[in-house]
Amino acid sequence: MIVQRQMSVIEEEIEEFRLALKQYVESASTQGGCLHVSIQKLQSDSRFIVYEFWENSNAWNRHLQMNYSKTFQRSNVDFLETPEIVTTMLVPASWWVLNNN
Repeated sequence: MIVQRQMSVIEEEIEEFRLALKQYVESASTQGGCLHVSIQKLQSDSRFIVYEFWENSNAWNRHLQMNYSKTFQRSNVDFLETPEIVTTMLVPASWWVLNNN
């Protein structure tokens, strides 16, 4: 499963957001079922895109229930200009195996 999270951060909150995002990524990356996490910061504005690759939707749902994930969601209320946009896409397991060898 691929998860794309788009977040528009309040300019004055970028440094605090970066710290929260760093902690989130470090925690998520160690979870069973997390295959990869990647962050893209758009140069033109204060928008971040986080790509998360999970073994399956069950792993993603377990991740959402973890304390570090809930803490990140709560902090985003203060850091974001607008609610984050989350999109998910299921991909065959063979796609991950073929593209990472």
